[in-house]
Amino acid sequence: MIKFITTTLLLATVSVFSQSRYELSDEGNDKFYLSDSIVNLAKAGKITAQPIVVVDGIPHRFQDLEKEKLVLSKIEIAKIIAIDKQKGISIYGNYGEAGVLIITTNRSSYHKPVQEVKEMKEN
Repeated sequence: MIKFITTTLLLATVSVFSQSRYELSDEGNDKFYLSDSIVNLAKAGKITAQPIVVVDGIPHRFQDLEKEKLVLSKIEIAKIIAIDKQKGISIYGNYGEAGVLIITTNRSSYHKPVQEVKEMKEN
């Protein structure tokens, strides 16, 4: 019984601590839509409370979200898919061990953030 209470308390503490990292740019309860989804998926055992969040193909690690916030609102989220640990590791290495959330938005391609990819040329 003590182990159960300790585990529950630990999960609640981690959830509250990580909740601010996954806050959306909305107001009121909508601000917590993503963090609440993460807590529910973690309770179901699909991911941990500190997953990588991939928004329109751009990954955001838990550590990175301490300094930079997601520029995302609830109304922009079209779909959220939880990726299990094994698939997460195969795609994102050890960082995927915490689980991965794939978020697809309904933003037009004009409004999506651009990630620059440089091609290396052989001489």
